[in-house]
Amino acid sequence: MDNMKNQAWIDEQWKELKQSLPIGYKFYGDVISIKPFGVFVDVGYEVIDGYIFSGIIDIGTKDDHDSSGLPIDSLLWPKIGERIYCKVVWHRDEIKEVSLSLVKI
Repeated sequence: MDNMKNQAWIDEQWKELKQSLPIGYKFYGDVISIKPFGVFVDVGYEVIDGYIFSGIIDIGTKDDHDSSGLPIDSLLWPKIGERIYCKVVWHRDEIKEVSLSLVKI
């Protein structure tokens, strides 16, 4: 029963996050993780027991949709803890993740 309550709470928080971070919204976020496929950014929502919604600047983002803004050389990517300016590109509902692009100031 607790798992069902937790999932309902997470679903409700996801709905709230999508309203507060609509597509096209720009904000500053901190880099929390770097993987070979992209940079994860804290979007300011921690829900239950440390479950954190994250945003990702994914190198797989297609240029015809929206450029990720990441340099090709991963050594030039933002570092963990760095505060960066992002734009919401879309919401990945199936995995509750926000797809982002890096905005140059």
